[in-house]
Amino acid sequence: MKKSIKGRFLLPFFIGTAIMIAGCSKTNDNGTLTEQAQSAVSYDAEDAYTGWEEQDVTNITFDDQSIDVEEDNNGVIVNENTVEIHTSGTYVLEGSATDSQVLVDAEDEGTVRLILNGLSLESTTTAPIFVKQAKKTVVSVEEGTSNTLTDPSEYVYEEDADEPKAAIYSKDDLTVNGTGNLIVNGNYNDGITGNDDLKIIGTTIDITAEDDGIVGRDLFALNEALVTIDAGGDGVKSSNDADEDKANIVLESGSLTINAGGDGVQSENTVTILDGEYEIMAGGGSPETIEATTEFGGGFGGQGQGTMPGGQDFSEDNMPAERPDDAEGMEPPTEGDGDDFEDRQPPEQMEEEQAQTNGETEEDDTPSTKGIKAENSLEIAGGTIAIDANDDALHSNKELTVAAGEMTLATGDDAVHADEEIIITNGSLQVDKSYEGIEAESITVSDGTIHLTAEDDGFNVNGGTDQMGMQGFGENQTDNEEESTEEEADQGKLSIEGGYIYVDANGDGLDSNTSAEMTGGTVLVYGPTNNGNGALDYDQSFEIKGGTLIAAGSSGMAQGVSDSSEQASFMMTFPEMLEAGSTVSVQDGNGDIVVAVAPEKDFQSVVISSPDLQQDQSYTLYTDSGLSGDETDGFFEDATMEGGTKVLEFSLTSTMTYLDESGETEQASGMFGGGRGQGRQGQDGSEMPQPPSQ
Repeated sequence: MKKSIKGRFLLPFFIGTAIMIAGCSKTNDNGTLTEQAQSAVSYDAEDAYTGWEEQDVTNITFDDQSIDVEEDNNGVIVNENTVEIHTSGTYVLEGSATDSQVLVDAEDEGTVRLILNGLSLESTTTAPIFVKQAKKTVVSVEEGTSNTLTDPSEYVYEEDADEPKAAIYSKDDLTVNGTGNLIVNGNYNDGITGNDDLKIIGTTIDITAEDDGIVGRDLFALNEALVTIDAGGDGVKSSNDADEDKANIVLESGSLTINAGGDGVQSENTVTILDGEYEIMAGGGSPETIEATTEFGGGFGGQGQGTMPGGQDFSEDNMPAERPDDAEGMEPPTEGDGDDFEDRQPPEQMEEEQAQTNGETEEDDTPSTKGIKAENSLEIAGGTIAIDANDDALHSNKELTVAAGEMTLATGDDAVHADEEIIITNGSLQVDKSYEGIEAESITVSDGTIHLTAEDDGFNVNGGTDQMGMQGFGENQTDNEEESTEEEADQGKLSIEGGYIYVDANGDGLDSNTSAEMTGGTVLVYGPTNNGNGALDYDQSFEIKGGTLIAAGSSGMAQGVSDSSEQASFMMTFPEMLEAGSTVSVQDGNGDIVVAVAPEKDFQSVVISSPDLQQDQSYTLYTDSGLSGDETDGFFEDATMEGGTKVLEFSLTSTMTYLDESGETEQASGMFGGGRGQGRQGQDGSEMPQPPSQ
C-alpha cells in the first residue's frame, strides 16, 4: 500500500451547546416541538452540514492498489487495507476499493468528520466504516455525489470481539448529514448502527440489510432526510432497554420508506412523529383476506350452530365473525414485552398458545410484524403515514396519541392498538382493512376524522380484563359479574367528544367492555349484518349527551343507549333485513326532515340520536324515500324528501325509546334486543341470560 501524510486539521467543536438546527427542525401544529420530542432530541452545531472546501482537511483516496493520504497527518495510519483515524478532524474520503475499511479510534475529545465525496468502499471481512471510539462522529454525504458502502455476509472477528455488526457501525454518537446519495448494503446484519444517538439529516440513503435497517440504540432522529430501507428484520429500531430515558425515535421531517420482515419502526421507549412522509410495509403486509371463525360454537353453554331460542338464525351462512378470544376454555393472553400480547389474536396464534398450555414448550420465534411500535408511548403530531402490516399498524404497549396527521392503514390485526390508553384529538385515520379497528383499555376521541373497516369490532374498549371465552350462566354468574363490574369501573371507557367517525364492522361497531359516553361529533356505524354482534355493545352504560349517532346493523344483539342519557334517542327494529342503501328518514310535526340516512350495509335495526330530536315530541318515520341534500357516507344533512313509505308515527316518551313496526315497545325486537340491563326474553316470555360484551 502507498501512503503520504502531510499535516492535520482539528475541526472546532462546541462543548455543551444544544441548539436546534436552523431551517431544519419541524414542529407540531402549535408551532413547537412536542414535550416528548423535546425531551428526546436536541442538536449540536456539528449536526448541521457545513462546507469544507476552503478548510484544512485530510484527503484520503482509495483504490484497489493503494490508499493515498494527502497532507501530513500523524493521526492517520494506513495499516495494510485499513485506514485508522486516531485524532479528531475533517477527512475527505473518495475513490473505490473492494477490500478496505475506515476505522475511527480517536484518542481526543473532538469531533471526527468523514466527508463522503464519491466513495465506493467494500470490505470482505468487516464493516467498511467502524467507529470504535470517538466523542462524536459526523458522516457528511457531499452534494452531487453518489456513495456506496458494502459489507460481507460473514465477518472475521478478533478473539473475544463481537463488534461491529453493521456496514456503518458506531459505538458512540453518530450523525449522517449532507445532501448527496448514499447506498448501504448490510449483507451481514444491520445497515447503519449507532450505539448511542444516531441522527440522519438531509441525506438521501438507500439501505438493504440482512437484519435491521437502522439501529439508534439510545436515539434515532430523522430530519429532512429521504431514507429507503429493505430489511429482513426491523426497518428502524431504538433498542436500549436498560435506561428508561433512552431508546427514543423522533421522526421530524423528510421521508421514510420501509419494507421490513419484522416491525417497520420499533422503540423500547417512545416514538414521536412530527411531520414528513412515511410508507411502511411490515411482515409482507396485511393478508389478502382476514379470516374469521364462528362465534357461538361452544358459547352459551355449548349451544352449537343452528336456530337459537327466540327464533334467531345462527346457521353457517348467518354466523357472526368470531373474535378468537371468544373460544371457550382458552388461557388468557399474558402481557410480556408486548410483542405477542394482543387482546385480539388470529386463530393461528391461539393454536400456538393452546399447544403451550397443553405442555408443548417449543419456543415461538415468530417475529413481531407491526407497522410502528412503541414500548411506552407513540405520539403522532403530524405527517402523512401509510402502513400495510401483517400485525398491528400503530401499536403502543402503554399510551398512543394522535394529534394531527393523515394516516392510511391496512393490517391483519388491530389498526390502532394501545394496551392502556388511546387519545385522538385531531388528524385523519383511514383504515382500509383490519381485524379490529381501534382497541385499548380506554379510548377518547375529541376531534379528527376516522373512517375504518373491521372484520371484527370497529372500536373495542377491553377494560383490561380477560374476555377469553364466554362467562358461564351457572350459580357463580352473579358473583363473577359483581367482581368484574367492580374491577372494570375504573378501567377506562369509550369517550367520544367530537370529530367524525365512520365504522364498517362485521363484528360489533362500538364495543365497550366497560362503559361509553358521547358528548359531541358525528358517528356512523354500519354493521354487523350477522345476529351474533351488534352495532353498539357495552357492559355498563352508554350515555349520550350530544352529537349525532347513527348505528345500523342486525337485530339479534342490538342495543340502544342508556336511559340515563341526556339526549333523546330511539331504536327502530324492522320486521326483516333492509338492503344496503335503503333510506330511513325522520320527519317532525312541521314536516321538516330532522334525520335522514341510507346505511351502506344491510340492516334490520337502527339507533338514531340527534340534538334535533326532542323528548315528548311527535315524529314520523319513512323508508325508501327519495332523499337529496348534502350526503356523506350515506348520512344526509339539510335533507329534503320525496315519496317513500310511511312506517309509523311515534313520540319520544323517554330519552331512549324502542320502536318496531307496531309502535313503541318496552324493548327491542329480537333475541337479545334492548341492551344490557333491558331484560331479554325467550319465546315463553321468561328472562334469558345476558351474554357478556366481547
